[in-house]
Amino acid sequence: MSMGHNIITIANPKGGVSKTTTAGHLSMSLGQKAKVCAIDFDRQKDLSKMFFQGYPDSFYNHANTLTLINFETSFEDTIKNKYNVDVIVSCPGLRDFSMLVAKDITYLDRAKEILRDSTIVTKYDYIIIDTPGTGIFETTSAILASDVVIIPVTTHKWSLDTLKDFFKDLNDAIKSGSKLSKMFILPSLWGNSIEKEEIHEQLQKLPDALLELKKNEPGFELLPQPKILNPIPSSDPIRKRGEFGEPLGDNTIGKVAFDKLADRIIKECTIKNKTLSTSRLAR
Repeated sequence: MSMGHNIITIANPKGGVSKTTTAGHLSMSLGQKAKVCAIDFDRQKDLSKMFFQGYPDSFYNHANTLTLINFETSFEDTIKNKYNVDVIVSCPGLRDFSMLVAKDITYLDRAKEILRDSTIVTKYDYIIIDTPGTGIFETTSAILASDVVIIPVTTHKWSLDTLKDFFKDLNDAIKSGSKLSKMFILPSLWGNSIEKEEIHEQLQKLPDALLELKKNEPGFELLPQPKILNPIPSSDPIRKRGEFGEPLGDNTIGKVAFDKLADRIIKECTIKNKTLSTSRLAR
């Protein structure tokens, strides 16, 4: 059911905002409905361990994100499958990615070159990329390859200034050739406190705030308008299932939330692809 480029990066320069949890559980939910590949672009290997908990180091070192980017392994030889998701695991060697980029700037476009190859595009309906909290080059490389970004935010890590800075980074990536056309804000670890209700109201005003930024400041003009997704609830099972490398249980609060998120992403990507197809036909 391949519909075109649906390469989705989960990103936020802040750590501890559930990027990996989102990438993992969203991949598993999408994997029940479509062909999915999840890519771990973080040397900490948290997403990799979410799928392959307890595996020896040799499992990660033979074929991984870095060997793929270095053209040392083919895409087919790099993927490993679990929970109906093809996974490209990370490795500690990704700590050298910034040095590789410093020596050869074309490394930033390697992910885009690989993932937008016609054989990969037709193989998957969705490719999900998990990025580190610290690691601007890894995040930039992922964004350059992507047409969708999901930005998880939590109440204790929420900051308009941080988002403004990241929005500028995204705008720069579009200038440099990213096909980014959809941007989503995902409230994560959400509870029912008054503080969280107030912050959720602030998030709802973010699209209007970005319009004002576009009018009054340079560096935002190419960005798609953000959409606010339904919150992912704060839940011990969500956290623990991720830590122990297990899918969420059927009919649990977390599973229902991520299944709804998957449905929303499928809907939004379908609209995006139809719009792109219509635009191409009109040329």
